[in-house]
Amino acid sequence: MHLGPLLLTALLVFPLAAHAGQAGDLVAAAAAAGRPPECAARSGRAIARGPTVWERARAPELPRYCDLLARGQAQLGGDAEAARESAHLADQLLPGHAAPQVLLARAALALGSPEDAARAFERARSIDPRSVEDPQTMHDLARSLARTGKRGEAIAIYRALVPRIDLLGTADQRALVLLEAAHLSMATAGAASAADASARPPAGAHGEAAARGDLDEAIAYLREARLRAQTQLARDVTLSLALALDRAGDKAQADAALEGEAAALEAGRPRGEQQIARGQGGARGRAEDRSAGAAARERAADDLASAAARLRTVEYLAVPEDRLALEALALERTMTAAAIARWEAYLSGAGGQGPWAPAARARLDALRRGGGARAPTHAAARVPQERSAAPRPTTGGAR
Repeated sequence: MHLGPLLLTALLVFPLAAHAGQAGDLVAAAAAAGRPPECAARSGRAIARGPTVWERARAPELPRYCDLLARGQAQLGGDAEAARESAHLADQLLPGHAAPQVLLARAALALGSPEDAARAFERARSIDPRSVEDPQTMHDLARSLARTGKRGEAIAIYRALVPRIDLLGTADQRALVLLEAAHLSMATAGAASAADASARPPAGAHGEAAARGDLDEAIAYLREARLRAQTQLARDVTLSLALALDRAGDKAQADAALEGEAAALEAGRPRGEQQIARGQGGARGRAEDRSAGAAARERAADDLASAAARLRTVEYLAVPEDRLALEALALERTMTAAAIARWEAYLSGAGGQGPWAPAARARLDALRRGGGARAPTHAAARVPQERSAAPRPTTGGAR
């Protein structure tokens, strides 16, 4: 069931308003700590005092169990294998609790096993549905569901997580959640559009409305991400927003986003690179301009190669071929030949058979009508080699 546009906007603009001044904020804060309830009483006292006599008599393994869970949580960021071992030991000490299963799930996801993660999360939820309520755990749960093909369940988790993203530790984490949620919603919109194309009214009309709702949801997530403080993912957010707007039929706003991105990049370039990007580098015939132009071409080629390599490793994409579309959008304002090559690669692959093919073809046709390429020679020469490689499967968003 889709969030209404007004409700979704309210949640994004005031992400914590629903909890302010209510008991819900205490629940969220407790959940954010990731502390299992069986350890809550012990961790509420000074650690130096140790467990009480009553605790030792009732559950002599509890202190060791809680220490293992705390250690495993700390190990997740640097040694997921050690975190998994800590979870196994905790589960052996006190079987039947949800917390070790949650830790096992998060460690499995960090180790690249989303299927194992999904199974462990399911065990944890069957023991205690509230065991996955802290934001970090919700994020890993959503990613494991998305990676195992359970898009509907993943979207539901993201919708519950987005209003809580300010409880996440860093701006990059918050931007990543919004990017993942947006691309997942866009993928769902694409699936609904494809189903709508083969359905008869009124089923087709319902599918069209569902697709538009998912696309609007993706745009709302990306606009929220863009309004927040700039992060390392700022460019990804801008390109993803342009892609979603273009697919929604709002080419003017998509182009405006791309113009802003190109202007920001242009402002940060040395003078020689700015001239080359505009096709003016060798116009004056001055020796220093030729030297700057050669350096600019080489640097642009390296930038293109590194950008393509980075986009092949991003894990917030729900549809792998969208990497090519994002690359194409990134290159349209500065390296036309390379952008054309990316759109051609997109349309010759799975993207050409999908619901967004008409939008991609329209951008490709516009680039071709716009005249010659502004791309530097060396950068353009690298495009066919990169285009021949099949996109790596990246799904649902992950780190």
